[in-house]
Parts: sequence; C-alpha cells; structure tokens
Amino acid sequence: MYTISRFSQLCKMSPRMLRHYDKEELLKPVHVDTTNGYRYYEKSQLETALLIKKLKEYKFSLPEIKAILQTSDRKLFIGLIHSKINELSNEMNRYRQIITEMQEMIEKKADIIRGERRSYDILLGMRNEVSVISQRLQIRIADMDKYIDSMYAKAEENQVQLLGAPSVVFFDEEFAPDHSDMELMIPIMNGNKVDSSSEWQIKQLPEQFVATTLHFGSYDDIGYAHMALEEWTDSNGYCLEGPPYETYLKGTECDCPVEEYVTQISFPVMKKAK
Repeated sequence: MYTISRFSQLCKMSPRMLRHYDKEELLKPVHVDTTNGYRYYEKSQLETALLIKKLKEYKFSLPEIKAILQTSDRKLFIGLIHSKINELSNEMNRYRQIITEMQEMIEKKADIIRGERRSYDILLGMRNEVSVISQRLQIRIADMDKYIDSMYAKAEENQVQLLGAPSVVFFDEEFAPDHSDMELMIPIMNGNKVDSSSEWQIKQLPEQFVATTLHFGSYDDIGYAHMALEEWTDSNGYCLEGPPYETYLKGTECDCPVEEYVTQISFPVMKKAK
C-alpha cells in the first residue's frame, strides 16, 4: 500500500485534493489508521485517480464524475460524453461571440469604461383586452424556454389556438437566476373553450395603457430598455399600474445569432394624480 504522500506523487494530486475526493466519496483510501489517521491507497486506485484527473480536464463536475465512476453502463457513459461535448461546444461559441464583441469595441474605438448607452423609442398605446394561458413558476431562468415549449405542446394537445409570442412577468425584487419567481403568459383566441388545469390558468388581461419599447440583441443588456421606460414614464407624468412584462418576439427558438433577438418590454401605466 502507498501512503497518501507517495500516492499523491504518483497521481500528481495534492494530499489536500485526495482528502477532498475522500470526503466526496470519489476516491476513498483502502485503509485509515485509527491511531494516527494516516491514509493508505492501493496500486489499483491509481487508475481511478488518473481517470478523475482526465474527467476534470474534460470539465465534468464532481457529481458527474461520481456518477461515471459508479456505473458500468457504457451507453450511459457515452451519453454523458456527448452531453459534455455539446456543452463545451456551446461554451466555445459563447467565447467566440465575446471575443468578436471585444474586437468590435476596439475597432469602433468605443468608450469601453463607460460604455455606450443605447437610445430607445417609446410608444404609448392601449392594449386591448386579451385572454391568456398563464403559469406561475419558481424555476431557474435557464430553464424558462423548456417551460414555454411545454406550454406550447400542451396547448397543441388540447387544441388551444395561441395568438402571439410568450410574455414573462418577473416578480423577484432582485435577480435570482437559480430560483426566479415568474409568470409565463401566452395569448389565446377569444372564445376558446379552455379550462384551467394543473398546466395553466386562464386569465383575462384588461384593456390598459402600456408604454412599450423594443430591445434588440442580448438579454444581458435588456436593463437599458427598462431604464429608458422608467425615465420616460416618470418624465411624462405616468406611474406603473401593474408589473412590467417582457414579450419574446424573436429569441432562442429562432436558432439565430443573439444580435437578432427582439424583445418587447411593456409597462402598464396610468397618469399620476395631480
């Protein structure tokens, strides 16, 4: 058997890391001396240690590595590899996009420190009364598309005629990407005989004045559109009469560059009392 010091030399892992892998039940020593706490490893464990290192290089998380070590199902392992390849490919595409944006900033000689604030055209109009299917959720923002797709699929199954793009109201007081409180809404044809179910509620949004603007591009910068609407609302003597909502006219479903995304932001408003 090898001491933890010698084993760490063989597998090129620090003793601290080996202790961590023991705690995570990835690579436990074959023997721990109860008198002094010394840990000992066998030769056969070197292969496991090197596999863990390789999987870490492949950007697998510790829970994912644990699942791989605990299975003898080759199909499951190959499936996990394919999923990781797709994940890394998406990450590479994102980095390429970031590099392109940075190069464009340099070429345009933009003020990188202060940035360039966009201008937005604000429109005020009356939103007609509209029926929607609605679902209130507490989910990861990254999973939002999955739930929207599910609503579309359930609507098709129930022969519900949908009108227009999905909208989302965010109720969180602060940004909560891992547990966001939101309401998904999709307009439906008036007169559809649709019952509320475990999948959705039916709501009637009343006729209402709304101030709107369009945001083009990444959702990361959508805060500028909200700021523009807030400033317009305040400077023109209006106040909010309900929560703002975002309508995704063109987004992830279009399989297009993020620069082509189009989102409408709407503020239900009313005139301030004098």
